Amino acid sequence: MFDVSTLCDDSDWQLSFLEQICTSFLPLLSTVENLYIYDDNYSLLSWKEAIENTLWLDLLRPFTTVKSLYLCEIFAPRIAPALEELVGSRRVEVLPTLQNIFLEELELSVPVQEGIGQFSATRQSSGHPIAVSPWDRDQEE
Repeated sequence: MFDVSTLCDDSDWQLSFLEQICTSFLPLLSTVENLYIYDDNYSLLSWKEAIENTLWLDLLRPFTTVKSLYLCEIFAPRIAPALEELVGSRRVEVLPTLQNIFLEELELSVPVQEGIGQFSATRQSSGHPIAVSPWDRDQEE
């Protein structure tokens, strides 16, 4: 298990910091199959809505062997639009071995459902299907 936390208040800086850490530990991350992205503090207000999609994709890029991605209700609305951008030749550029996405709140907003749905459909059409399922984080702890 590899757990990273940051105390920085600026969400852009937090994401950049996490991306730098993940890139630095790239050899260790080359075997990660389950990636959990969540906020223990549930500090929704501390995460800006307008983080560039490229920052999310840069964070996810080192995880080339991830088969299951777990997203909490805070991050799903922020990551879904980034994943939706992965179309055409870019469709397996990030998380190329992904098979499952687990969402903490499966009945999320329409934009999240559309983003994840578009990403899943793009992968399906390229022969890399992705199952989307609910994630009950309380049952895992």
